[in-house]
Amino acid sequence: MRLDRDSSTPLYQQLKEIVREWVKSGQLQPGARIPPERELGQRFSVSRFTVRQAISELVSEGVLYRIQGSGTYVANKRAAVLRALVSEREWVIALRDAERHYNEAHPRSPLHLEIKVVGRPRLRDEIVMAVAAGKAPDLVLIDCVWMAELASLKFFIPIDELAPDWTAEYLEDLLPVIRLGNHHSDGHLYGVQTEASAAVLWYRKDWLTRERLPVPQTWDELVSVATRLKARRERYGLCEYPIAFCGGLRGGETTTYQLLPLLWGVGEELVSRGRPALDGRAVDALRFLEDLVHVHRLASPQVVAFSWDEPRRLFAQGRVAFSFGGTYEKRPIQSIARWSEREFRRRVGVTLIPAGPDGMTPASVAGGMMFSVLRQTKYPEAAVELLKLLASPRLMARFCLRTGRIPSRRSVARTLKTDRHWFQREANRILAHARARPTSPYYSKISTQFRLMVENVLTRRMPPEEAVSRARHGIEAILAE
Repeated sequence: MRLDRDSSTPLYQQLKEIVREWVKSGQLQPGARIPPERELGQRFSVSRFTVRQAISELVSEGVLYRIQGSGTYVANKRAAVLRALVSEREWVIALRDAERHYNEAHPRSPLHLEIKVVGRPRLRDEIVMAVAAGKAPDLVLIDCVWMAELASLKFFIPIDELAPDWTAEYLEDLLPVIRLGNHHSDGHLYGVQTEASAAVLWYRKDWLTRERLPVPQTWDELVSVATRLKARRERYGLCEYPIAFCGGLRGGETTTYQLLPLLWGVGEELVSRGRPALDGRAVDALRFLEDLVHVHRLASPQVVAFSWDEPRRLFAQGRVAFSFGGTYEKRPIQSIARWSEREFRRRVGVTLIPAGPDGMTPASVAGGMMFSVLRQTKYPEAAVELLKLLASPRLMARFCLRTGRIPSRRSVARTLKTDRHWFQREANRILAHARARPTSPYYSKISTQFRLMVENVLTRRMPPEEAVSRARHGIEAILAE
């Protein structure tokens, strides 16, 4: 068998299929040692890198397995296939890493992951529909704030029942604010969180430095600084509106994630002790947002139609100077802007969401994505072992460094001491002031009421007082279900 060097198919892919055919045809029997990488490279006149890439993928797929110091062998049986559902492609990196480590540790019972990327806005609905149809994947990635609802519907396997000792060690090592969202009210652990995030205000540090402007810590400061930059928008290529955020239903949970700190910044809550808690202080927060759009004209009226990733896109393109968002957006912003790490650090700053008047403090929402195992899986023990690998300190540190995310484990956070980890350290400082969103099986409905309240004000369908009253009654009806 020869490699076709005129083919559009990469050489490593061709070599991979040749080795696969050797296994399929019986030329290489289960348990047989395949030729060394050097020999394969000489035989097919390709580099060892090409050989290594082909063999590594076959190992990940369970066709082959490695024994340290001995060689690579044909797996004794077909790999068990686990299906995974994730929101973005960067999570595929984490899963493939865990898959490789699992297969190296279990050469005679390997796994192969089939991973589907559906996009953040569709993720929750995809999970619910798949479970309802009896076609649920084995593993899913979910926003931690969905855990209470989906666990109450019995979607997930309790991880602590399969790995009690590991669960106790894992929970003890979590950052305190993350631990709150990981342990369900029934005492079980239903998800493993491999990273943490915090709601933030992104700002152009280089522009503020050039204009000798302070980093906004209050609403008044944000209005003042943004107004100054708007007056110089032609110098920086800004659009008419220097502030971006998601301001309506279309933004989904991102709207709540970005704007809920404004309520907290005036000492207000969505829910308190099982009751709706919106009052006149919520009116102040809504009036501030309304003024940003309609009085100061610092945010576009189109924020009500922004999708979840529109603010970060505008920020990365240099069209706005401030963007409400999350620490998890570091890598996408950097990629869109095509900034090196050094350029990103010089140009971009990140801080807490500004606070309201009267001496209140800036706030942030703690969040993150977690992996869970669906009850419909055929391989619960193997799936849980894979989750343990995903949350292991080694793989967590590697994933967070690669993606710019914050590790959820304290032991990993303590290792991030070099200049290379500057962003994780800055994000951890913000996360220390963050709070978890309400933990409730009804959270998604409560969050929808919040987003509708904001949209009603920004579209001027309702004045702030009426929008708050409507939302309070809506939340009261939800909690009475």
